[in-house]
Amino acid sequence: MAKTSIVAEPNKQEIVISRTFEAPRELVFRMWTDQASIPEWWGPSVMTTVVDSLDVKKGGVWRYVQRDPAGNEYAHNGVFHEVAAPERLVHTYEFEGVPSVGLVTVTFEELDGGRRTKLTETSLYPSVEVRDGVLQSGMTEGAMELMDRFADILDKQK
Repeated sequence: MAKTSIVAEPNKQEIVISRTFEAPRELVFRMWTDQASIPEWWGPSVMTTVVDSLDVKKGGVWRYVQRDPAGNEYAHNGVFHEVAAPERLVHTYEFEGVPSVGLVTVTFEELDGGRRTKLTETSLYPSVEVRDGVLQSGMTEGAMELMDRFADILDKQK
């Protein structure tokens, strides 16, 4: 199984997550932006995810709401600044209730004649302190699980 790489260099404001999937770029992009499949892979498996809104176009908004086993809800949202299917997405990211917004760029790179895709997600935060807070929140473990779950969904589509 491919492994997820997470890089957060000291004194920089960004986190770079990358993973190569055994699937063509068009499929990876489609499943990454598909309202019906997102609840199956986005976030930790102990939570349920509901896509409250998703409009994948420049200026479009997205909002996902997660519920933990105790019934607590956590919402995430953003605005798309660029949508260049199937190569690139740029959007903001906000964890509702936390006063900071990150800028996320996701690229989808074709490999091996289109048989595989490298997904790279770069999240830029307003400060190193905010970035470090995100890392300390359990984001690393969550991102690894998310990417594993996403790979499983892609495997089912083949």
